[in-house]
Amino acid sequence: MYQPFDAFEYVDYLRRRWRVIAAACGVALLLSLGVSLLLPNRYTATASIVIEPPGGNDVRLSTAVSPVYLESLKTYERFATSDTLFARAAERFHLLGNGQSIESLKRRVLKVAKLRDTKILEISVSLADPKTALGLAQYLADETVRASRAESFVSDTDFVAKAQKQTTEAHVRLEQVQHESAILAASAPVESLQSEIDAAVELQGKVQQLLVATDADIAEYQQQAQTGGQFARDQLQATRARAALLRKRSEDLAREIQQKNKTLANRLAKRDQLQTETKLAQSAYEALSNRLHDLEVNTGSHAEQLRVIDPGIVPQRPSSPNIPLNVAVALFLALVSSLAYLSLAFAYRHKSPDFEPAISRGMRS
Repeated sequence: MYQPFDAFEYVDYLRRRWRVIAAACGVALLLSLGVSLLLPNRYTATASIVIEPPGGNDVRLSTAVSPVYLESLKTYERFATSDTLFARAAERFHLLGNGQSIESLKRRVLKVAKLRDTKILEISVSLADPKTALGLAQYLADETVRASRAESFVSDTDFVAKAQKQTTEAHVRLEQVQHESAILAASAPVESLQSEIDAAVELQGKVQQLLVATDADIAEYQQQAQTGGQFARDQLQATRARAALLRKRSEDLAREIQQKNKTLANRLAKRDQLQTETKLAQSAYEALSNRLHDLEVNTGSHAEQLRVIDPGIVPQRPSSPNIPLNVAVALFLALVSSLAYLSLAFAYRHKSPDFEPAISRGMRS
């Protein structure tokens, strides 16, 4: 018949069967201690790397890092956990045994982690030989720094190559514009044309003065011709012919001056255009040259800079097996298991008063 649960009865039941709990804990203690002592010792060496942001020497940039940026630095774990790098390290330190794969060895030996909310990357290596563990950790740390710098250098080299191409194109453009300016100055000079125009204007002025004087002579000879006289008529005719020649010469000079002024305006416009293009090409070339110089000087420093801040020491105590932890876990599991077993036995006893496990009867007696 079912009986209600009685806590005092349950505690008394456990007290009377303490030997079950003690036996379970004793067996767990002996087994965990024996297994821990039989397991080979493994030593863990740790090397630490600091990840400085670009321009890490600038205090303003160093204090401006955000949690998102710090979390993004976890990508640098890929450098240290590279299969290629670990394969080289395993070959260097003779870690591979018969039939052992690189992947399983790396999972068992290597641990890489960026500490939360810090710029510190830790590389931990666990091996049976403490000196080998330290050597492997230091080697992986140094190679991680070297790989990061090489990647940064390659990236910056691409930028330098692009900047070099742009600078070369700007220099070619500058030389082209300067060459066009030189050709224009040689084939279409402005100063000599301006001198020709000035001379033509001056000559036209003199022709106009002669034309005015000739017109005055014509008026005078007309008056004389009216009073009679063949000489006056002959002079009038000759003066009119001279005036016609002067007027035609003045008109020719005017057309010449107009044409040369038009030509001069075109040459000045072309010269001004080439001068403007030369200034723009010179400015572009100088700007690109300065940018190229800055890129060449700062090659490899535009990405994060990795630096080993703690190469680690030879570990003095084994990291595994952790005997106190193993024993504590075994005792805890034995205690929980024995209590669970006795609790089930107590529950069955309430359902069937005649039921009692053989172990409990033996321990109780």
